[in-house]
Amino acid sequence: MKTNTKTIVLTGVLSSLSIVLSFFPKIPGIIPIAPWLDIDFADMPALFAAVSVSPIAGVLTVLIKNLLHWLLGSTTGGIGEASNFICGTALVLACGYFNKFTFKKTLIQKKLPLSLFVATMCQVFASIISNYLAIKNTIFGEKIPTDVVSYILQAVIPFNIIKDILVCVVFYLVYVLVYPKIRKNLY
Repeated sequence: MKTNTKTIVLTGVLSSLSIVLSFFPKIPGIIPIAPWLDIDFADMPALFAAVSVSPIAGVLTVLIKNLLHWLLGSTTGGIGEASNFICGTALVLACGYFNKFTFKKTLIQKKLPLSLFVATMCQVFASIISNYLAIKNTIFGEKIPTDVVSYILQAVIPFNIIKDILVCVVFYLVYVLVYPKIRKNLY
């Protein structure tokens, strides 16, 4: 990736937008067994960075968002932010790399949905691993009303699928609208 002022500024702006979106708007408590799981749209700016600039810019956006979220008042002692970083990184890396290196001649409107689908599957897999490790290795697991495997099957997987579908659909609709302007100004 050729680093220039535009890409650095765009990554910073998208990181700022991502931290704002991590606090609001939120859709609370869609999974009854885990009412503390809120849907937010903070991964959208990281997806913009991954698809428009590079997958590494997307990861940097996720990293900055989680560091700032942790510094501004984490209620999970950093465990939630670490898990969010793992899941967000899986999402943006998969989307960015799949979008960049497959179907190079295909229009963005056609290959982006497939990239988002692959990214969703990678993110769900990463969420299973990160939640299992977080619950098994910390006192955070005391909040879980059932055993870990049941919690992952009943809460983590459905929540992440619903969240990713909402985030990816909104991202796709917005990206298709602003793609010509982004392409014109970046390159």
